[in-house]
Amino acid sequence: MKPLSRFLHGIYRKVVKLSLQLNYDFQTWQETPLPTGPKIFCSNHFSSSDVHFVTTLMEDPLHVVIGPGYGIPVVGSFLHWTEQIKALSKSDRTKVVDTSVSYLKEGDSIYIFPEGRLNTQQQIEIFRPGIARIYLKNPVPIIPIGLIAPKRRVKDKHSKTAGRKMTVVSRNYYANIGKPMEFPQALVLAKTNQAEAEQMICDALKERVTCLINEIKTEKFWS
Repeated sequence: MKPLSRFLHGIYRKVVKLSLQLNYDFQTWQETPLPTGPKIFCSNHFSSSDVHFVTTLMEDPLHVVIGPGYGIPVVGSFLHWTEQIKALSKSDRTKVVDTSVSYLKEGDSIYIFPEGRLNTQQQIEIFRPGIARIYLKNPVPIIPIGLIAPKRRVKDKHSKTAGRKMTVVSRNYYANIGKPMEFPQALVLAKTNQAEAEQMICDALKERVTCLINEIKTEKFWS
C-alpha cells in the first residue's frame, strides 16, 4: 500500500474504532492469533456498516472489495485514495480477482464479502466464486469471520450522502474470527476441474462462517 493510502486508511480506522468504543457494545472473539503475511479475510454481510466496522478487526494493510460505496460522491474518491477494490459496475467486477491478487503479491491483505449483497440474517446467501478464484491464483490463508447484531439494531435509514436507503447497525455489533483455512485439495482439483474446486472452497467457507455466527449465539455472548 502506498504511504499516503496507508496514512489515510490508518486515520479512518482510528475514527471508526473511536466511534465503536463510544457508541457501541462491540465485542470480538478470535480462535487463534492471525498468521503474518498477506491474508484473505471474508465474512457474511448483513449491513452497510460491515464495510466500516470490519476494518478494525486486524492491523494488516487492507483492501476491501466494495461495490455501492464507490457510487457515493466524495466517499468514492476516498475509497480510491485508500486503494480499496472497486466492484461497482460489471466492468469493475471483472477486474476484482486480478486486482486482489496483485495486492496479495505485494504483501497486503484483502477483505471480501462473498455473498456479494446483503443478507437478511435469516440465512447466509450463496458464496460467489470470486474468493475461490483469488485463492486459487494466489494461495494464502483465508480468515473466516462471522458477524452478527440483534435484529432490533439493524434498520434501513435514508442516507443524504448516498441519496438512498442504507441498512445500518446501531449500538450492538459482534464479530467472531475463525482459524485460518487453506485448501490444498482444491489446488490439486483445480488442475482438472476449476469449477468444482471453486465450489469446494465456497461451500467450506460458507459452512465455517455459519458456524462462527452460531457460536456467538450459543457459546459466547448469548451463553
